[in-house]
Amino acid sequence: MAPFQQTLKKICGFLLYKFPLIDALTLLMLFAERAQNERVPPINPKLVYVYLVACIGCGVLLSAGFKQKAACLVYAGQTLYFAINFYTNPKWDYPEWQKIMMSTRQIGVLGTYVMFAFLLDRQRSHQLRRIGEVCLGLYLMGLVYLINSVPEYRAAFVTHILGGDYMRYLVAVTLAGCALSFFSGFFLRDMGLCAAVTLLLVASFVDLDLGYWVSSGVHLWNQLRQVQNSACAVVGLLFIFCTMDNRLKVD
Repeated sequence: MAPFQQTLKKICGFLLYKFPLIDALTLLMLFAERAQNERVPPINPKLVYVYLVACIGCGVLLSAGFKQKAACLVYAGQTLYFAINFYTNPKWDYPEWQKIMMSTRQIGVLGTYVMFAFLLDRQRSHQLRRIGEVCLGLYLMGLVYLINSVPEYRAAFVTHILGGDYMRYLVAVTLAGCALSFFSGFFLRDMGLCAAVTLLLVASFVDLDLGYWVSSGVHLWNQLRQVQNSACAVVGLLFIFCTMDNRLKVD
């Protein structure tokens, strides 16, 4: 492995250790922002406390290098719960397009940490890898749907990125190709880098315009969570680029 890739791998690993801690902070701030206009949170407070404690515990275990695989899977399970809850729980009182945006990003975090658990596991479970690949493939296809079929996100994309619909088509085709690569399990190294660069472009020019999204009815801390989840997926894909091989298959 080239020195640049070794350095990038260490940086990405360090960041992936810290994302559960950042997740706990941003979720807490989102509930605090919503508390200004509601008496009862959309989720039972006891579950929120359990989630926050679990996030902190996972972050501490990952940073300490202890039970890292188990910590990744616990955190992945929590993101799966929230991916479902964001979309199905009417108490969140978000429009349909925001629910799709939030759940899609949660699936990206889910796939990232399942793949991270696979890469941290010395035994390299084939089933774990396939679950991670499929989740990341679903995440990338979900982004394709967001860019093409959700009017609010499509308008934001065209507004913020030069090239208009032509660039939108190019990005959609690129992400769809990367998704097919993850579904098949081939060329993960190259497609991981391609997806990471594309997602970084979208996140930098579209998702980071906080004023635009707040004026569109998105809570500030909700949008910051979208940026955080996109960054998590980018870091995870870069970690895959530094760690996996295009032809790696586990029998």
